[in-house]
Amino acid sequence: MTSSVGSGSARLNWRVAPFSVHLLVLAALAVVGLMVVPGPATVVGLASVLLLVTLVLTNRRPSSLSVELSTSTSRCTVGDVVRFGLSWTADDSVHVTGFADAALFVELAGRQPLHLPARRTASFYLRPTGWRVGSPGALQLQVATRYGGWSATVRLVLPDLIVHPELEQQPGVYAPPQLLSRLGLHVGRTRGIGTDFAELREYATGDPLRDVNWRALAHTGELMVSQRYRDQAADVVVLVDHLALWDVYDRGLTDAAVRGGAAVARAYLAAGDRVGLVLYGSPIRWIPPGQGRAQEMRLLDQIVQPPPLNSYLDPEVARIPRAALPPRAVVFCFSALLDGRIVSAIGRLASRGHRLVVIDLAGVEPRGWPKGLSESTPQVWREHRLLLRARLSEQGAMVVDEPSSVVAAVRLMARRGVA
Repeated sequence: MTSSVGSGSARLNWRVAPFSVHLLVLAALAVVGLMVVPGPATVVGLASVLLLVTLVLTNRRPSSLSVELSTSTSRCTVGDVVRFGLSWTADDSVHVTGFADAALFVELAGRQPLHLPARRTASFYLRPTGWRVGSPGALQLQVATRYGGWSATVRLVLPDLIVHPELEQQPGVYAPPQLLSRLGLHVGRTRGIGTDFAELREYATGDPLRDVNWRALAHTGELMVSQRYRDQAADVVVLVDHLALWDVYDRGLTDAAVRGGAAVARAYLAAGDRVGLVLYGSPIRWIPPGQGRAQEMRLLDQIVQPPPLNSYLDPEVARIPRAALPPRAVVFCFSALLDGRIVSAIGRLASRGHRLVVIDLAGVEPRGWPKGLSESTPQVWREHRLLLRARLSEQGAMVVDEPSSVVAAVRLMARRGVA
């Protein structure tokens, strides 16, 4: 389905084209030639050049170009091909050529330039190479009169595109089967309404007929009903730290948080859990836990949004409503742990009874040290990070180094019986 995202009349500011300039230079040379070598041949040459200049420069020049821009979708995933459509109306006296100027996070999936005949439509395709929210570039239209004597340029900014991170090859690794009961495994240990068979028992008054096991009745002659394990769903909250100015430290930290948070959200939504999002910054933004495809789109749309400018209001866990952080929800916190406020917030969440998995994006051993630091700096950094991790562990949080280590923390959480 194609939706219109922009239309209107673009004003054409005409200028003399290089072809006309060359003709005028040629006419001037013909005049000089006539003055130096007068004669019939020179007069005919000058007359021909002047006639051609008149023909080229007297073409009709419309004052505007009617343009309508459309796109096949407003959101996509990294690697998807997005089609952009262009419809325009112009006089037959002009011809249009388009050049797609793609942004840094997209690439052109087609040929350039785009030859656009009058009163027609044209399409071009872009492929995002990284998650982002913003315009994927612009389309530059080169408008020329019939004989190329005049030219004008129209630049159309493409509509904003929400690009989600690519899908993980094995998204189920973030929601392993060892996660029991309310911690994400949807076959509980109690009997109730569900789909997985548990055992047979004798029929009791009030049991629904749909639970009667007719095969067991045929074998035993007794009326038996099938009992099933109760289906259960966890409340999972992905918390992304927006307090640290990530671009100051490492652009990779932002990428790791967005990719990891998206992978965890997709995994637990696919398993049937209720998943919410908290963007912990100033101000705090949240999405209450929910299920389904629509919830996945809401979460991914927000998680790729850039952190807002800091306000004068410090974030507080108490300001997060109960609906956004249900009791005993499993919280996956993606943070570089570079701001003391997020460390305090993790402690308060643990004291409330939430199960916490903290993904330390900065790690104990950074990817590289800047030049000019003293020799003791790496050692001091390691000691500080280890003490910080020990403090969080004492408060009940499990700290891992990267999103791919979430599975180990979840399995350990299940073995400890916190489910």
